Amino acid sequence: LFVAFIFITSRSYQDREEIIKGKEYIDDHWKEEFDIDKLADIVHMSRYHYTRLFKQYTGITPYSYYQDVKFSKLKEMLCDNNLSITQVFDECGVDYNGNLAKKFKQKLGMTPSQYRAKMTQK
Repeated sequence: LFVAFIFITSRSYQDREEIIKGKEYIDDHWKEEFDIDKLADIVHMSRYHYTRLFKQYTGITPYSYYQDVKFSKLKEMLCDNNLSITQVFDECGVDYNGNLAKKFKQKLGMTPSQYRAKMTQK
C-alpha cells in the first residue's frame, strides 16, 4: 500500500510539473504560432495525453491557455497609445484582420479600439 501511494503521488506531482513546464513554455513563446506537437515534445508526452492532463489540471486546453495569454498581451499593449492597433496586433504576432480580432470582440464585447478608448479614459 505504501509503495502504491508513493507511486501514485509521485506520478501525480510529475504530471503537475509537466503542466507548469508547458504553461511556462507558452508564456515564453506566446508570439509564436501554437504547436501542440512541439509543446508535447518539450514535456515528453503524446499530444493527446498532454492535452487531457492539461485540461484536467487547469480546466482548459493548452490552446485555450495560449489564446488567453495572447488576449492578455493584446489587452496590455492596447493601453499603449504610442502604438496603432495594427502595430499592437503585429507585435503580438497576429493579423489584425484575422480570427483573433473577431474573438477579441466576442470575448470582451467590444472591438480593440473600443477597449483602448475605455482603458485610456481612466
